[in-house]
Amino acid sequence: MKKYFLLASIVGLFLTTNLKAQETAKSEEFSKWVIDLNVTAFDFYSPKMNKFSSFKENMAIGPDFSLTRLSSKTGLGISANIASPSISFLKDNAGNSNANKYLVFAGPGLAYNFQNQYLIPSKSPVAPFIFANALASVAQIDNLGGDVKFGFGIPVGAGFRFKIADQVGLNIKAGYAFGITEYYESNIFWSAGASLGLNKKSKEEVPVLFIPIDTDGDGIADEDDECPEIAGLPELKGCPDTDGDGIADKNDECPEVAGLVQFNGCADRDGDGIADNKDECPDVAGLAKFNGCPEPDTDGDGIVDSKDECPNVAGLASLNGCPDRDGDGVADIKDKCPDVAGPVSNKGCPEVEQKVKERLKEIAGTVKFETGKSVLAKNSYKLLDEVVTILNNYPAYSVSVEGYTDSTGSDAINDKLSNERAKVCADYILSKEIAADRVSSVGFGSKNPIADNKTSAGRAKNRRTEFNLSIKD
Repeated sequence: MKKYFLLASIVGLFLTTNLKAQETAKSEEFSKWVIDLNVTAFDFYSPKMNKFSSFKENMAIGPDFSLTRLSSKTGLGISANIASPSISFLKDNAGNSNANKYLVFAGPGLAYNFQNQYLIPSKSPVAPFIFANALASVAQIDNLGGDVKFGFGIPVGAGFRFKIADQVGLNIKAGYAFGITEYYESNIFWSAGASLGLNKKSKEEVPVLFIPIDTDGDGIADEDDECPEIAGLPELKGCPDTDGDGIADKNDECPEVAGLVQFNGCADRDGDGIADNKDECPDVAGLAKFNGCPEPDTDGDGIVDSKDECPNVAGLASLNGCPDRDGDGVADIKDKCPDVAGPVSNKGCPEVEQKVKERLKEIAGTVKFETGKSVLAKNSYKLLDEVVTILNNYPAYSVSVEGYTDSTGSDAINDKLSNERAKVCADYILSKEIAADRVSSVGFGSKNPIADNKTSAGRAKNRRTEFNLSIKD
C-alpha cells in the first residue's frame, strides 16, 4: 500500500509541474532537446524477494534510449523512453522463471532539470535531474506457448549529467520501477551513457545540456547580463535603454531623454557644450562659468557686464556701457559735471570764462590787510564776496587761497603772516556756505615774487592774495 501511495504522490507531483510548464510555455523563448543513449542494468529479482541479489545473479542488461525536451527557464521537460534488456527469464508469482525471447519497455515521461534559473547556476559542470516515466512492456514468453504479454509500470529516479563540451555530456541515473500489472515486474535499474544536444547553438543561446539562468527573460544569461533583473538589449549586455540613445539606463544620467555619450546620455539642445541637466539656460547657448547661460547684461544696454564699465546703468557702446547725460562725450562716471556739458580736457566741465579769470587776478592784488597783521581791510570783504559768487557759478571748481608777502622781514615772519592772511580769506569764504572740501589755503611768504622787491611799487605787487580755481577731484 505504501508503495502505491508513494507512486501516486510522485505522479501527482509531475502532473502538477507539467501543468505549470504548459502555462508558462508560451512565455518561454526557447527549449532544448537532449538525447540520452545509455546502457542499463535491471534487477528484477531483488524487489520481489525483498533482498538484493549479486550483480551477476538475475541481472539483465540492455540499451536504454530517451529523448527529452527541457524548458530553458523552469527546467521542466517531457521525454520518450525505450529500453530493451537482454534477459532469459521472468519471475512469475511463485518465483519460477519464464523464458522469453524479447522484452521491451516504452512510453512517455516527465523530467525536471535542477540547473535552471532558480536553483543551480548555468556555469556548473553538473546538472542534476529527476524523472518519472509511464512505460508499457511487451514480452514473448516461451513457457506460455510463445504468447505476447503486455504490462504497465512507473519507473522513477534521479541522475546527473556531466558536461564534456557544448552539446555533449555524460549521464548516470538510477531508480525504481513500480510494476502495476502482472507482466510488468518491479525492478531496480542503473544506467550510464552519453547525452547529446540536438539544437544548434546561436549567438544568443547556450549549450543545450546546461541551460543558463535568465532571471529577466531577455534571452541573456545572468552570468553575461549586467542588468539581470531588468530585461534589456544584447548590444548593451542585457541592460535597457529607455530613451534609445545607445547608452544603458544604468550609465545614463538622463535615461528618459535621448542624449550624447560625452554628456553621459544627456542632451545639449543649445549646443554650448553644457549638458541640459546642468544648463540653467538649455535653449540659449552660454558659458560654463554662468551655468550654461549667456554672459549677463544687467542694465540691458547690449553690452555684457564684463565689458560694461557701468553694468548697472544703461549706457553707450562708445563709452564702454556708461551713460552721458549732458552729451559732452565724457562718460558720467568720469564727468565732474555730468549735468553740464564741458570739454574732455576739462573733465567734462565748462571752462571758466576769461573775464572771470581776469577778475580773479584783479581781486588778488586788491584784497588788503592791516599793516603787519592778518586782519582784512574793510573794503576787502566785498572782493571776497565776488569770489564766493564765482564759486557758486562754477560748482565743480575748488579754490586755493594763496598768500604772499614782500621780502621785508625774515622768512619765518613772512611765512607765518602769509599763511594767516590766506586762512582769514578762506574762513570768510567758508562762512558763506561754501563746502569745506572746495576751499583750501596756504602761505608762501616772500617766494614767487611777481615784481622787483627793491622798489616800493614792486613790493606792493608782491603783497597779494591769489584765488586759483581748479576742478575738484
